[in-house]
Amino acid sequence: MKDIFFKRYNWVITAFWVLVAFTIFIQSVNVCPLPEAVLSVVLFLIMTIPIATYLCKKQLSETLKTRDWKTFAIRFILLTFLLAFLYSCLSKGFVWLEEQNVFPKSVAYSGMDKPFYAEFLGNILSALIVNIALCTLCFFEEHNRMSQELAKLRQAHLEGQLQLLREQINPHLMFNVLNHIHILMKKNVDLADELLLRYSDVLRYQLYDCNKETVLLDKEVDYLKDVVEVEKMRWGNELKVYCSWSIENGRKEISPLLLIPFIENSFKHVSRMPQEVGYVNILLNQKGDTLRFVVENSKSDQVATYKNSSGIGLKNVQKRLDILYPDKHELIIQKTDTTYKTTLIITL
Repeated sequence: MKDIFFKRYNWVITAFWVLVAFTIFIQSVNVCPLPEAVLSVVLFLIMTIPIATYLCKKQLSETLKTRDWKTFAIRFILLTFLLAFLYSCLSKGFVWLEEQNVFPKSVAYSGMDKPFYAEFLGNILSALIVNIALCTLCFFEEHNRMSQELAKLRQAHLEGQLQLLREQINPHLMFNVLNHIHILMKKNVDLADELLLRYSDVLRYQLYDCNKETVLLDKEVDYLKDVVEVEKMRWGNELKVYCSWSIENGRKEISPLLLIPFIENSFKHVSRMPQEVGYVNILLNQKGDTLRFVVENSKSDQVATYKNSSGIGLKNVQKRLDILYPDKHELIIQKTDTTYKTTLIITL
């Protein structure tokens, strides 16, 4: 029964206003002519629906998020007084119309010579009943909607945490680095030592420093730089790497390990043909709330490197972006026979 109510909430609100209109019409038609009764119902709805809807859909919705019930109470009282004032004006208006013989004299409005303030005080109860009834319906609907959104966010957070744990250590990169260190230990101990220290920083960040929902942009960029340096050591002169890191405010926060898949993919799928030197270009620019991240790498036109291998990784990144930065990101992928370029723009 509860689910049916929320699924058909708009119909419930419509039925509420129909019931209100029908109740007023039945009361009016027994004490005044039919045209006057219809007009009174129409004008009542025209006055009430916008104000009551604004109170519920705008003010109540915001209050449920901000929890500023004191401000809501003040606005509730003011809007209730406004409705009572309009109802009083409506009654006085029909009295005047009957005095001008627009409508015949009726039991409803004849002899209504009481002061306006008395009319106003009498209409406060009517306005209060309408606002309380509609706010009650809207409260349950908004509370249910927010509960569903919270459940989705919790589920998305759990899925994101699981995915984050899975991506914290890239086994492909780890085995390659360890194997490279093993080879270097026989040829160049100093370089092997430097590579090991660099990669230990990478692992330390992945395992310990990024187990939070967000990290400082400075920390994330330092991690990206370490990964790039590790790759540069591995590739040596076989690969040209260009990086540009422009950060206006390193205290900005970003979801951890969000950018690394693009860098890993670029090194993983860069062209390896003997007759050509591949390249990887990485540009990161943060200004204000906007982060622009561009990764481009060469790829051989003889091997379809991106056909299947990186599709799952990019899909996972896209899911994380949809969850963490809904309507606040733009991901552009540009492919040619010899280049692969991704551009990510995020509003932090």
